Amino acid sequence: MNARFDFGRNWSELAARFDGEHLERACQDLRRLVGDLEGKTFLDIGCGSGLHSAAALRLGATKVTALDYDEDCVDTAKAVLSRFAPRADWSVERGDILDETSLPAGTFDIVYSWGVLHHTGDMWTAIENAARLVGEGGRFGIAIYLETPLCGVWTIEKRLYSSHRRLRPPLKALFVSAYMLARTLRHRDPISFVKNYRTRRGMEFLADVDDWLGGYPYQSTSAEVLEATVEKLGFRTKQRFNITPGIGLFGTGCGEWCFERMN
Repeated sequence: MNARFDFGRNWSELAARFDGEHLERACQDLRRLVGDLEGKTFLDIGCGSGLHSAAALRLGATKVTALDYDEDCVDTAKAVLSRFAPRADWSVERGDILDETSLPAGTFDIVYSWGVLHHTGDMWTAIENAARLVGEGGRFGIAIYLETPLCGVWTIEKRLYSSHRRLRPPLKALFVSAYMLARTLRHRDPISFVKNYRTRRGMEFLADVDDWLGGYPYQSTSAEVLEATVEKLGFRTKQRFNITPGIGLFGTGCGEWCFERMN
C-alpha cells in the first residue's frame, strides 16, 4: 500500500483552470516572501503546478529551475510554464530533495519551497539539502506546517486519506461541512469565504482541502525550532509570516520564512 499522496493529480486538474488572476496572486505572494527577483537565478523545489516558477520569471528572474518528485507535477509545470513564459529560460525536471544525486549542481540566488519539505518523510534532511543549494548572500524561502496539539490525529487522517481512495469523498465532505458549520457558528459567512478564496489565496478552496486532507507524509515544527535549525546552517532569519499556531482542530497553516545566507 502506497501512502504517499498523489499531489500531481490534484495539481494537473487545477492548473488547467489557471488564468492571469492566479499568476498575479502568485507574483504578489512570491515577492512578499523573498523580495526582489530581478536578475536572480531561482530554484523551485517541489514546484507542483509550476505557477510560482512562472511568477518568478514574470518578476524578473533570469533563469528558473523547477523540480518535483511527482512526474505528473513535472508534466503540469512544463505545460504551465509553456503557457505563461514560453520564451523564458526555464527547465523542469524530476528530483528528490532527499537524493542529492538527483539535485542540480551549483547554487542559486533564491531557493524556494512552499509547503513541500514537510511532505518528504524526512523534513530536516530535506531542509538541510535545500539550504545547501542557496548561494552566498542568497535567500531561502520556505513554508512549513506549524506544530499543534492535534498533529498526531492529522497524521493518522492523512495516511488513511492517501492510502484509501474510497475514503476520500466522505472525508472531504465531512471536513467541508464541519468547517462551514464552524464558520457559521462564529458568524462568518461561509459562502463569501469560498467565493473570495481565490482572491485571498490564489488557489481554489476544494483543491486546497484535498491537498490538506491527503498531504502525507506529514511533519510539522515550531517557529523557534525551525529558525534555530536553519540559522545553524549559516543563515539569518530575514522575515517571517503566520508563525503562531492554533489548536489544530481543522488542521494547521504553514508558517512562512525567508532566510538569508550569511556564510
